[in-house]
Amino acid sequence: MQGIERAFTVLRALAGRTGTSSLAEVTKASGLPKSTVLRLLAALEEQGAVQSLAGRYSIGPGLAALSHHGAPISALREVARPYLLETAEALQENVSLTIEDGDATLYLDTVVAESSVRVHDWTGERLPYHASAGGLALLSTWSDEALAKLVEAGLEEFTESTVTTRAGIEQKFAELKKHGVVWTLQEFASDVNGVAAVIRRGTGEVVASLNAYGPTYRFPGDRTAAEVAAILTEACTKIGDRIA
Repeated sequence: MQGIERAFTVLRALAGRTGTSSLAEVTKASGLPKSTVLRLLAALEEQGAVQSLAGRYSIGPGLAALSHHGAPISALREVARPYLLETAEALQENVSLTIEDGDATLYLDTVVAESSVRVHDWTGERLPYHASAGGLALLSTWSDEALAKLVEAGLEEFTESTVTTRAGIEQKFAELKKHGVVWTLQEFASDVNGVAAVIRRGTGEVVASLNAYGPTYRFPGDRTAAEVAAILTEACTKIGDRIA
């Protein structure tokens, strides 16, 4: 009986958080010993009740199917994958699926473009909201209070172009509202440009963002911003329709 109670304690700790959780976060939320939590997570993952990605955990497809706990990240990744491939081929650049993951954005999946010069694959890694296009797209859905709290905590300046003020972020939101996409130009790394749009399910709820990025000398290249935006937003619409 104690084992069942502890397993549910771990599951409640996961279900109570947005995105994924680290072992340390689950341990703290559950109040159980770290070794116990690690053992339970492994057992629950075998049964499909929990899933892991790059050492972080979330509710799994097995439990989600029983409880209607929304779309697990593996299902979202599976639905989006064909459109990541399609978009990467159209743009000839890396395309990533990103989701909110607590205090950062998580790169859930990436299609790496075939090119003589490849850009880092961020799959499984977490980037700050304010310095990544995918993160800014997700940030646009936050409340004024949540955004103010993020800015007040201090935003790291990664390059001379990184936006670190409330006014700068709101200007990015205006860009997203007007064009359907938001760009980051040398804002996380001095040699990379990125662009992203939000993915909405049928209810209008934002569930993820689609992010394309490439070297500054090559992306967006000869394409106009409008052409890139059309390709990206069309893919987001298709993914959202499939999720709905």
